[in-house]
Amino acid sequence: MAQLDIAVEHGQTAEAARANFERAIDAARSRYGRQVRRSEWSPDRTVVDVSGAGFDVRLSYDHRKVYAHGTIPIAFKRLKAPIQAFIAWALK
Repeated sequence: MAQLDIAVEHGQTAEAARANFERAIDAARSRYGRQVRRSEWSPDRTVVDVSGAGFDVRLSYDHRKVYAHGTIPIAFKRLKAPIQAFIAWALK
C-alpha cells in the first residue's frame, strides 16, 4: 500500500467549493462506482470517506483547498498527477 496525500487549491467561494465538491464526488462515484464499496459523508458534508478494494481515502475541503488523504495500492501511486488534475478539473 502507498500513502496518498494531495492538496489542491480551489480558488472558489465557500458556497461554490461546497457545491463543486459534492458534484465532483457524485461524478467520481458515477464514473468509478464499481470500484467504490462505501462512501460516508460527515454531517456537514465537508468530508467524505471513500473505500473499496485496496483503497481507503478521506476527501475533504476547506476555504482554500481540497484534500485527499489515505491509502491506495502502490501501483496507483504513479497516478498522483492525474488524480490532482482530475480534482482541479472536477472543481471547475
